[in-house]
Amino acid sequence: MIDIPALEFHLAHGCNLLCQQCSHYSNFHLAGQMPTPDDARVEYSHWSHRIRPNRFALLGGEPLLNPHLIEHLWLARESWPNSHLMLVTNGFFLDRHPDLPGTLVETDCRLEVSQHGTHEPYLARFDEARKTVWQWRADFPGIQIKIRKSHRGWMRQYRVEDGKPMPFNSKPAAAFKICMQKTCTQLFRRCLFKCPALAYHALMERRLRIETVPAWKMFRDYKACPPSANADELRSFVETKAIPQCGLCPSKRVPFKHPDPTQRSEIR
Repeated sequence: MIDIPALEFHLAHGCNLLCQQCSHYSNFHLAGQMPTPDDARVEYSHWSHRIRPNRFALLGGEPLLNPHLIEHLWLARESWPNSHLMLVTNGFFLDRHPDLPGTLVETDCRLEVSQHGTHEPYLARFDEARKTVWQWRADFPGIQIKIRKSHRGWMRQYRVEDGKPMPFNSKPAAAFKICMQKTCTQLFRRCLFKCPALAYHALMERRLRIETVPAWKMFRDYKACPPSANADELRSFVETKAIPQCGLCPSKRVPFKHPDPTQRSEIR
Protein backbone atom coordinates (compact mmCIF):
# COMPACT_ATOMS: atom_id res chain seq x y z
CA MET A 1 0.00 0.00 0.00
CA ILE A 2 1.41 3.38 -1.05
CA ASP A 3 0.47 6.56 0.82
CA ILE A 4 -0.46 9.63 -1.22
CA PRO A 5 -1.52 13.09 0.01
CA ALA A 6 -4.87 13.20 -1.78
CA LEU A 7 -7.11 11.52 -4.32
CA GLU A 8 -10.06 13.18 -6.05
CA PHE A 9 -13.01 11.77 -7.99
CA HIS A 10 -15.56 13.64 -10.09
CA LEU A 11 -19.22 12.93 -9.39
CA ALA A 12 -20.05 15.28 -12.29
CA HIS A 13 -17.92 17.00 -14.91
CA GLY A 14 -20.42 19.77 -15.57
CA CYS A 15 -21.30 22.62 -13.25
CA ASN A 16 -24.12 25.11 -12.83
CA LEU A 17 -21.58 27.93 -12.41
CA LEU A 18 -19.30 29.49 -15.01
CA CYS A 19 -16.14 30.32 -13.08
CA GLN A 20 -13.59 31.32 -15.71
CA GLN A 21 -10.12 29.79 -15.37
CA CYS A 22 -11.60 26.83 -13.47
CA SER A 23 -8.80 24.31 -12.89
CA HIS A 24 -11.20 21.46 -13.76
CA TYR A 25 -12.53 23.24 -16.90
CA SER A 26 -16.05 22.84 -15.49
CA ASN A 27 -17.09 26.27 -16.75
CA PHE A 28 -17.13 24.78 -20.26
CA HIS A 29 -20.01 22.42 -19.42
CA LEU A 30 -17.92 19.34 -20.08
CA ALA A 31 -19.67 16.35 -21.56
CA GLY A 32 -19.75 12.95 -19.92
CA GLN A 33 -22.23 10.91 -17.96
CA MET A 34 -22.26 11.21 -14.21
CA PRO A 35 -20.89 8.02 -12.64
CA THR A 36 -23.30 5.68 -10.94
CA PRO A 37 -22.26 3.97 -7.71
CA ASP A 38 -21.56 0.84 -9.75
CA ASP A 39 -19.28 2.85 -12.05
CA ALA A 40 -17.41 4.27 -9.07
CA ARG A 41 -17.09 0.86 -7.44
CA VAL A 42 -15.26 -0.42 -10.51
CA GLU A 43 -12.99 2.64 -10.54
CA TYR A 44 -12.17 2.30 -6.84
CA SER A 45 -11.60 -1.46 -7.00
CA HIS A 46 -8.44 -0.99 -9.05
CA TRP A 47 -6.80 1.25 -6.45
CA SER A 48 -8.34 0.86 -2.99
CA HIS A 49 -5.93 -1.98 -2.18
CA ARG A 50 -2.90 -0.21 -3.70
CA ILE A 51 -2.99 3.42 -2.57
CA ARG A 52 -3.96 5.03 0.71
CA PRO A 53 -4.87 8.72 0.26
CA ASN A 54 -4.68 10.88 3.34
CA ARG A 55 -7.64 12.78 1.88
CA PHE A 56 -10.26 11.46 -0.53
CA ALA A 57 -12.44 14.16 -2.09
CA LEU A 58 -15.67 13.85 -4.04
CA LEU A 59 -16.13 16.90 -6.23
CA GLY A 60 -16.56 18.08 -9.81
CA GLY A 61 -17.87 20.00 -11.63
CA GLU A 62 -20.69 20.17 -9.14
CA PRO A 63 -21.11 16.86 -7.27
CA LEU A 64 -24.58 17.70 -5.98
CA LEU A 65 -25.85 17.35 -9.55
CA ASN A 66 -25.35 13.60 -9.18
CA PRO A 67 -28.64 12.03 -8.03
CA HIS A 68 -26.77 9.15 -6.37
CA LEU A 69 -24.76 11.42 -4.07
CA ILE A 70 -25.68 9.65 -0.82
CA GLU A 71 -24.72 6.23 -2.19
CA HIS A 72 -21.44 7.66 -3.42
CA LEU A 73 -20.58 8.93 0.05
CA TRP A 74 -21.11 5.51 1.60
CA LEU A 75 -19.12 3.81 -1.17
CA ALA A 76 -16.22 6.22 -0.75
CA ARG A 77 -16.09 5.56 2.99
CA GLU A 78 -16.27 1.81 2.40
CA SER A 79 -13.45 1.93 -0.15
CA TRP A 80 -11.09 4.14 1.85
CA PRO A 81 -12.14 3.68 5.51
CA ASN A 82 -9.06 5.40 6.95
CA SER A 83 -8.91 8.46 4.69
CA HIS A 84 -10.22 11.90 5.54
CA LEU A 85 -13.37 12.03 3.41
CA MET A 86 -14.42 15.36 1.89
CA LEU A 87 -17.31 16.59 -0.27
CA VAL A 88 -16.64 19.84 -2.13
CA THR A 89 -19.63 21.77 -3.52
CA ASN A 90 -20.77 25.26 -4.47
CA GLY A 91 -23.83 24.64 -2.28
CA PHE A 92 -26.54 25.66 -4.72
CA PHE A 93 -28.33 22.28 -4.68
CA LEU A 94 -28.22 21.28 -1.04
CA ASP A 95 -32.02 21.05 -1.02
CA ARG A 96 -31.90 18.17 -3.51
CA HIS A 97 -30.38 15.86 -0.90
CA PRO A 98 -32.35 15.99 2.36
CA ASP A 99 -30.41 13.03 3.78
CA LEU A 100 -27.05 14.71 3.21
CA PRO A 101 -26.38 16.23 6.66
CA GLY A 102 -27.09 12.98 8.46
CA THR A 103 -24.99 11.02 5.99
CA LEU A 104 -22.09 13.44 6.42
CA VAL A 105 -22.09 12.71 10.14
CA GLU A 106 -22.46 8.95 9.71
CA THR A 107 -19.68 8.68 7.12
CA ASP A 108 -17.40 11.13 8.95
CA CYS A 109 -17.23 13.30 5.85
CA ARG A 110 -16.36 17.01 5.91
CA LEU A 111 -18.48 19.32 3.76
CA GLU A 112 -16.58 22.15 2.07
CA VAL A 113 -18.75 24.83 0.45
CA SER A 114 -16.79 27.00 -1.96
CA GLN A 115 -17.51 30.70 -2.35
CA HIS A 116 -16.68 31.65 -5.94
CA GLY A 117 -17.23 35.39 -6.05
CA THR A 118 -18.60 38.59 -4.53
CA HIS A 119 -21.01 39.69 -7.28
CA GLU A 120 -24.46 40.57 -5.94
CA PRO A 121 -26.52 38.12 -8.08
CA TYR A 122 -24.18 35.32 -7.07
CA LEU A 123 -24.10 36.25 -3.37
CA ALA A 124 -27.89 36.25 -3.22
CA ARG A 125 -27.82 32.53 -4.04
CA PHE A 126 -24.71 31.72 -2.04
CA ASP A 127 -26.15 33.27 1.11
CA GLU A 128 -28.99 30.75 0.92
CA ALA A 129 -26.48 27.91 0.94
CA ARG A 130 -24.58 29.49 3.81
CA LYS A 131 -27.75 29.77 5.93
CA THR A 132 -28.60 26.15 5.21
CA VAL A 133 -25.25 24.75 6.34
CA TRP A 134 -25.20 26.96 9.44
CA GLN A 135 -28.59 25.49 10.35
CA TRP A 136 -27.16 22.02 9.82
CA ARG A 137 -24.44 22.88 12.31
CA ALA A 138 -27.11 23.55 14.91
CA ASP A 139 -29.24 20.50 14.06
CA PHE A 140 -26.54 17.86 13.56
CA PRO A 141 -23.93 17.71 16.34
CA GLY A 142 -20.57 16.57 15.08
CA ILE A 143 -21.11 17.68 11.49
CA GLN A 144 -17.98 19.11 9.85
CA ILE A 145 -18.52 22.13 7.62
CA LYS A 146 -16.14 24.67 6.15
CA ILE A 147 -16.79 27.66 3.89
CA ARG A 148 -13.95 27.95 1.37
CA LYS A 149 -13.13 31.47 0.23
CA SER A 150 -12.05 30.07 -3.12
CA HIS A 151 -12.38 33.39 -4.94
CA ARG A 152 -9.55 34.89 -2.90
CA GLY A 153 -6.93 32.53 -4.32
CA TRP A 154 -8.23 32.36 -7.89
CA MET A 155 -5.47 32.42 -10.47
CA ARG A 156 -4.95 31.96 -14.18
CA GLN A 157 -4.67 28.37 -15.37
CA TYR A 158 -4.19 29.22 -19.05
CA ARG A 159 -3.87 32.15 -21.44
CA VAL A 160 -6.67 33.16 -23.79
CA GLU A 161 -6.11 33.85 -27.49
CA ASP A 162 -9.00 34.55 -29.87
CA GLY A 163 -11.42 33.32 -27.23
CA LYS A 164 -9.66 29.96 -26.82
CA PRO A 165 -7.61 28.54 -23.92
CA MET A 166 -3.90 28.39 -24.72
CA PRO A 167 -0.99 27.07 -22.65
CA PHE A 168 1.82 28.98 -21.01
CA ASN A 169 5.47 28.42 -21.85
CA SER A 170 7.09 27.82 -18.46
CA LYS A 171 9.92 25.91 -16.91
CA PRO A 172 8.31 22.76 -15.46
CA ALA A 173 10.08 22.98 -12.10
CA ALA A 174 9.02 26.61 -11.64
CA ALA A 175 5.42 25.86 -12.57
CA PHE A 176 5.30 22.86 -10.25
CA LYS A 177 6.66 24.92 -7.38
CA ILE A 178 3.73 27.35 -7.40
CA CYS A 179 1.08 24.84 -8.50
CA MET A 180 -1.99 24.75 -6.25
CA GLN A 181 -2.93 21.25 -7.47
CA LYS A 182 0.42 19.49 -7.16
CA THR A 183 -1.07 16.95 -4.74
CA CYS A 184 -4.51 16.68 -6.37
CA THR A 185 -4.24 13.23 -7.97
CA GLN A 186 -7.32 12.49 -10.07
CA LEU A 187 -8.99 9.10 -10.54
CA PHE A 188 -10.58 9.18 -13.98
CA ARG A 189 -11.38 6.37 -16.40
CA ARG A 190 -9.71 3.92 -14.02
CA CYS A 191 -6.36 5.72 -14.31
CA LEU A 192 -4.46 8.08 -12.02
CA PHE A 193 -3.66 11.56 -13.35
CA LYS A 194 -1.21 13.99 -11.79
CA CYS A 195 -3.72 16.86 -11.72
CA PRO A 196 -7.18 17.95 -12.92
CA ALA A 197 -5.72 20.02 -15.77
CA LEU A 198 -4.35 16.83 -17.33
CA ALA A 199 -7.25 14.55 -16.44
CA TYR A 200 -10.03 16.59 -18.04
CA HIS A 201 -8.15 18.37 -20.80
CA ALA A 202 -9.40 16.00 -23.52
CA LEU A 203 -13.00 16.72 -22.49
CA MET A 204 -12.33 20.43 -22.73
CA GLU A 205 -10.66 20.10 -26.13
CA ARG A 206 -13.58 18.18 -27.58
CA ARG A 207 -16.06 20.65 -26.13
CA LEU A 208 -14.25 23.64 -27.68
CA ARG A 209 -13.14 21.78 -30.82
CA ILE A 210 -9.49 22.59 -30.36
CA GLU A 211 -8.14 19.02 -30.62
CA THR A 212 -5.73 20.02 -33.37
CA VAL A 213 -4.14 23.05 -31.71
CA PRO A 214 -0.40 22.16 -31.74
CA ALA A 215 0.39 24.06 -28.53
CA TRP A 216 -1.53 21.52 -26.43
CA LYS A 217 0.17 18.45 -27.92
CA MET A 218 2.19 17.76 -24.78
CA PHE A 219 -1.02 17.42 -22.78
CA ARG A 220 -2.41 15.06 -25.41
CA ASP A 221 0.73 12.93 -25.19
CA TYR A 222 0.50 12.55 -21.42
CA LYS A 223 0.22 8.95 -20.22
CA ALA A 224 -1.75 8.46 -17.03
CA CYS A 225 -0.93 5.67 -14.58
CA PRO A 226 -3.11 2.68 -15.56
CA PRO A 227 -4.44 -0.09 -13.31
CA SER A 228 -1.97 -2.44 -15.02
CA ALA A 229 1.01 -0.48 -13.60
CA ASN A 230 3.31 -2.62 -11.48
CA ALA A 231 4.47 -1.60 -8.02
CA ASP A 232 7.59 0.18 -9.26
CA GLU A 233 5.66 2.10 -11.92
CA LEU A 234 3.04 3.16 -9.40
CA ARG A 235 5.65 4.30 -6.92
CA SER A 236 7.44 6.26 -9.65
CA PHE A 237 4.15 7.98 -10.54
CA VAL A 238 3.58 8.94 -6.90
CA GLU A 239 7.11 10.12 -6.19
CA THR A 240 7.74 12.08 -9.40
CA LYS A 241 7.36 15.84 -8.89
CA ALA A 242 7.57 18.15 -11.92
CA ILE A 243 6.84 16.56 -15.30
CA PRO A 244 7.27 18.08 -18.79
CA GLN A 245 3.55 18.91 -19.00
CA CYS A 246 3.95 21.28 -16.04
CA GLY A 247 5.60 23.64 -18.51
CA LEU A 248 2.21 24.38 -20.07
CA CYS A 249 1.00 25.90 -16.80
CA PRO A 250 1.96 29.31 -15.32
CA SER A 251 5.19 29.66 -13.38
CA LYS A 252 3.90 32.72 -11.53
CA ARG A 253 0.64 33.06 -9.66
CA VAL A 254 -1.36 35.56 -11.67
CA PRO A 255 -4.44 36.72 -9.70
CA PHE A 256 -7.65 36.58 -11.69
CA LYS A 257 -11.06 37.94 -10.74
CA HIS A 258 -13.53 36.16 -12.94
CA PRO A 259 -16.87 37.70 -13.90
CA ASP A 260 -20.13 36.85 -12.13
CA PRO A 261 -20.05 33.02 -12.16
CA THR A 262 -23.81 32.83 -12.61
CA GLN A 263 -23.63 34.64 -15.97
CA ARG A 264 -22.13 33.51 -19.26
CA SER A 265 -19.51 35.89 -20.61
CA GLU A 266 -16.69 35.96 -23.13
CA ILE A 267 -13.72 33.79 -22.15
CA ARG A 268 -10.86 35.93 -20.93
